[in-house]
Amino acid sequence: MQRAITQLALFFFYAASAFCLWGIGTAMIEPPWQALLLFPFGLRMGILLQCPYRFWPGILLADVMLMWLLADQFGYGPALWASLAVLVLTTLLSMLMSPWLLRRQQSGSEWRWPLQQGAVVAAAALLQAAVWQIVSGEGGRALLFGLAGGFTVAPTCLLLWHYLMRQIWVPLEPGLIHHPVRLRLLPLGGYLLLFALSIWLQQQVNAVELRRFAPFCLAIPIVFMAYRYGWKGALLATLLNGVALVANEPPRQDAHRDLLLSLLAQSLTGLLLGAGIQRQRELNLQLRLRLNENRQLARALVTAEERTRREVARELHDEVGQTITVIRTQASIVKRLAAQPPLIACAETIEAQALRVYDGVHDVLAQLWPAALNNLPLSAAVAAMLRDLLPQDDSLVSVVQWQVPDALLDDTLKITLYRICQEGITNACRHANASQIALHARLEDDRLRGRVIRLTIRDNGRGIDPSSHQPGYGLRGMQERISALGGSLQLMQDHGTCLNVTLPAISPQEREN
Repeated sequence: MQRAITQLALFFFYAASAFCLWGIGTAMIEPPWQALLLFPFGLRMGILLQCPYRFWPGILLADVMLMWLLADQFGYGPALWASLAVLVLTTLLSMLMSPWLLRRQQSGSEWRWPLQQGAVVAAAALLQAAVWQIVSGEGGRALLFGLAGGFTVAPTCLLLWHYLMRQIWVPLEPGLIHHPVRLRLLPLGGYLLLFALSIWLQQQVNAVELRRFAPFCLAIPIVFMAYRYGWKGALLATLLNGVALVANEPPRQDAHRDLLLSLLAQSLTGLLLGAGIQRQRELNLQLRLRLNENRQLARALVTAEERTRREVARELHDEVGQTITVIRTQASIVKRLAAQPPLIACAETIEAQALRVYDGVHDVLAQLWPAALNNLPLSAAVAAMLRDLLPQDDSLVSVVQWQVPDALLDDTLKITLYRICQEGITNACRHANASQIALHARLEDDRLRGRVIRLTIRDNGRGIDPSSHQPGYGLRGMQERISALGGSLQLMQDHGTCLNVTLPAISPQEREN
């Protein structure tokens, strides 16, 4: 019973749609029989190619009924048999190609969909032209009607199928009553304005001296919608252009042929332009995904490197540091207990060398992982590092403004920011001959990258020439590390030297998720 009701609903819906499209076609084509070759042909191909086989009986029955009504009204003759032959051939073609199209649309790239459907529609139009060439010798007219109607109406069916079958529909629940309805009035108003502008432009170019500008007027909404929404926008703009063309048909003898050629030209333009832009968008998306993957891999490598350095520093501190302490203790015991001067001298040498090794290990530990980061916030660790690096005679004054909370930093970002500050301050102390250095770290919202950390290190020294300056190993290593983390580094001259660093802010909670 449910299947019968479905077939009946499809029958009435398709019959009403095909009859309306046939009525529109009769205003452009004589005799009325050939109006079936225009928009009803495109409707049939578009629906059969996107519908499962179980929905076909109601659609084909509506087509047969429409032909029977036309035959009863305009008489039986070769046109009826030609229309029935076209119906059978296009149905067989759709039966062969529909599963292939549906498989492609489930797994293939979206930019191929309109081109694949267009190829099948063109093949069906050739079959239609061959039948009418055999019956009445009007294969050229039948081909023009099939291509114009097929490329105008069939893509609309593809749009409807994409909207109904490729969207995620949320079931209606009582909780949805509390969700506000967001109407996108601005885009909708813009599209309606664009549609009205297209109709107005078509009215203005009806004058003979302005007809040559009609293709440019038709291309404007197609280009805009294709750029904005890919193939879907291009096909929608093509449909609206078709409505505008039909609504502004000029009353001339050759107007119908020109109108069909214009429909075909703008349909092909929308089809090819939409597919091309959609292809470019998909390539850009794939490139963006690959870049994100590479950036994540590089960040993972940097994170693994810092984790290894931290573990090595911990092992050196625990094992080597304790061993050196034991050696120094034993050497001092030997020095107190020994009576011979040579033994005392050897003990003092051992203790001095152990102290030297301890100092070297301490320096290595500071390079591997600063101890201040284990006990202090990053801002306090940077302040402590400034106190150690700046001259004690107050010849270089520092100004620090740190506005980045540690909650938005993981260990990799902490050590990277610390190293950048260390490298920038060291260079300013050694080479800039400056009297003041300013360090400013803040959070900002970037339109492309979201929340980012901006670190600026500025001094009032002699400055550098960025065009001829070759960065050293420390700055070059920082630049590579910043790039691996998805950031950027800029070194410029602004009344001294200015180092600008941008890094994405990622909290540990986000990284775990």
